[in-house]
Amino acid sequence: MIENGRIIRIEDDFVYVEMKNNEFCSRCWRCCEEFEDEDELIETDDDEFNYDELKIRQVLKIKTDLNVEMYDRVEIEVSNNIFYVNLLLEYIIPIGDFIIGFAIAYCLSSYIEYSSPLTNGLALGTIFFTLSYWLARMFSGEILTSWNKYPKIVRIIKN
Repeated sequence: MIENGRIIRIEDDFVYVEMKNNEFCSRCWRCCEEFEDEDELIETDDDEFNYDELKIRQVLKIKTDLNVEMYDRVEIEVSNNIFYVNLLLEYIIPIGDFIIGFAIAYCLSSYIEYSSPLTNGLALGTIFFTLSYWLARMFSGEILTSWNKYPKIVRIIKN
């Protein structure tokens, strides 16, 4: 799937692309929302500022080797199955880790004759789930890049 965007910020090896919010955005989970006019937030007093008037934009952080400049329009290729890959990495694997942690603690507590194997299973399962979810959120971008599923800039659109 090809999407269009506009370069709004360049930092080191990464570019930040403003994307239009469409139905596919709810599936990708790679964009983050930010205020369009962040400078206004810094310069004004918080008591007098109306937050309802702020415009929010979708921004995608992409590593690119292309020679892009500020405000260039670009085409971004997004994998059609990125939703399923994200679902696997960030939800299915942590739930599986919860089940594995629960089973390990429950079985060990039963053999040691602990007073509450169910509580121990829930505690270790929750720890496994939390660690797995945190690791998946931290490293899912790198995993998607290595699997060639992360959104990437394919060309610069000439105006």
